[in-house]
Amino acid sequence: MPTVKVESALHSRLVHRAAAEGTTIGGVITRSLDVLEESEFWAEVERTMTADRVRAAAEEFSGTLTDGLDMDETWEDVL
Repeated sequence: MPTVKVESALHSRLVHRAAAEGTTIGGVITRSLDVLEESEFWAEVERTMTADRVRAAAEEFSGTLTDGLDMDETWEDVL
């Protein structure tokens, strides 16, 4: 198993967090990386979704939201 050298202050933080979460230092590191990677994923999604080309497409199709359908229709008879 590899060994990772960290400063004693960071080690103390990891030990404290692991105890608080009822896990190991490895568990804290794994969860932290998971959170970071998920955050990066959603930041990329947001960056992509706010690009000019996506905004232009949204504007192009926005008129289809009111294309004459009955807004009070419930579809309860087929659901």
